[in-house]
Amino acid sequence: MSTRNSLRSAFLQLKRRSSTNTGGVWSDFSKRPTTLKINNAPIRQTLFSEGNSEEGPASLTNGDERLAYHSPIAIDETFQMAYRILEKEANSKYQIVDRLEKSLKNAASQEETIEIKDRIDKNLIEAEIENPEVLYNAEFADSKLLDKSQPVYRHLLKEKWENYDLLVTMQRLEQLHVIPDTLPTLVPKADVKVKFTHNTEDQFSKWVTPGSLLPAFAVSEPPTVYIQEFDRVEGSNNLYTVLLVNPDTPDLATNSFTTTLHYGLKNVMLNNVDNSIDVSKLLKVGPRITFKEYTPLTPEKNAPAQRACLWVFRQSKEIGDISEASENFDIREFAATHGLTPIGAHIWRQKFDRSVPGVRQMYGLGEGRVYEKVRSMDPLNL
Repeated sequence: MSTRNSLRSAFLQLKRRSSTNTGGVWSDFSKRPTTLKINNAPIRQTLFSEGNSEEGPASLTNGDERLAYHSPIAIDETFQMAYRILEKEANSKYQIVDRLEKSLKNAASQEETIEIKDRIDKNLIEAEIENPEVLYNAEFADSKLLDKSQPVYRHLLKEKWENYDLLVTMQRLEQLHVIPDTLPTLVPKADVKVKFTHNTEDQFSKWVTPGSLLPAFAVSEPPTVYIQEFDRVEGSNNLYTVLLVNPDTPDLATNSFTTTLHYGLKNVMLNNVDNSIDVSKLLKVGPRITFKEYTPLTPEKNAPAQRACLWVFRQSKEIGDISEASENFDIREFAATHGLTPIGAHIWRQKFDRSVPGVRQMYGLGEGRVYEKVRSMDPLNL
């Protein structure tokens, strides 16, 4: 045991003498934003050998686990060596960024400007993608607190999105036939999340898992819509349209279904950082961007489950006055007419429940209908 303690003490002294934080590019925040460093001081001190190593790493919250932790022999020296090598490579990328930023001032066209900015973003990602502080933030920090203006964070968030949330969303959109019942296909470019903040129960106040079956009271007020683009958003590319449609509205005349528009927003200005449509935003600009006030789905008794399909589009230009009818809404024709490109979608489902009558009364929708449990497939003879 004494030999182990002697080795541990020797390595700790060597570690303190050869601190990783040597004033390289990753330690210089005069030009780099401080959002690229770890904000948790104890964890950052542990990373750079400035904390009390006898107490164990600060990332372990359990005291017994911290005291029982022993680093592999020479792991600190190996880390420091790798850190310096990677930091040197990052410095070369920042030198390229400096040259590109100078050439950006002399760009002769919009196309050249975009091309240079794309190259700048690419090199900024490569400069920070191996930074342990950035990787820690992307993995463990609250994603809402990450600086989405930084290309490296958007890149890492996109990888995480593609590995899980995107797969779940696309599975539900196809499994529940949102594609092709509403739009024929989707090439997803943005992470779209939905939650209903008027709820007080944890079960209904969190982000909605795509395809969830929700009661009417839980969706009785407009949702907060989170739209995270991973590409750079600036200039005229930051206008969006949001449509909430129900393709399962019963059509008694044809013994089939039609589509109803339940919520419509246009000319919504968003970017990589300001990327949510919530109550505060609607209070400020709601009348200017809302062309169809929110009306929740209220399925009638004995009707099949209905799909609330929320689509997010990127606009090619500003949209003027809209006088679309909510009933028999043709979302495909609407998108084509206004030059909309779908970039993301979400879905939740609803069935008749005991809160439906109250919500219908809240919105002045009448008492609703009660269908027979068994219906013929033949059209009605009216």
